[in-house]
Amino acid sequence: MAEEWGRSNGISGAGGSSRQRYPLGEWKERITVQKSSLGNDKAGNHVLAWEDHFSCSAFVNSLSGKEYWEAAQINAQKDMYFIIRYCSEVADMDTEHYRILFRGQVYNISFIDNVRYQNRMLKLRASLAKR
Repeated sequence: MAEEWGRSNGISGAGGSSRQRYPLGEWKERITVQKSSLGNDKAGNHVLAWEDHFSCSAFVNSLSGKEYWEAAQINAQKDMYFIIRYCSEVADMDTEHYRILFRGQVYNISFIDNVRYQNRMLKLRASLAKR
């Protein structure tokens, strides 16, 4: 049933490929999107603080095929895709002020794809943050 919903509503791979589908039953991973804000510490220095912006279900997948090998060339094999539904909380999302928490790890967003510009889902490419 969920797969039929995705098919009838055009939810497919990022390039619009009919080969790759994201059935709603597989959107089971919880992620938290954080937003940065500028604040001051006790000494008056500017500090960057991260606050939870919202949480949602996501389809999460690591890079595969050509994308993986391109990332491997620059030692970026820790890249992941997070596919989420489009909503008002993500309408103004950018790569500089937002990041993702997933399974206790921080991922910096490197690319945001509003799939087919339909405002139905976003495909976020993110890299595991170095700590």
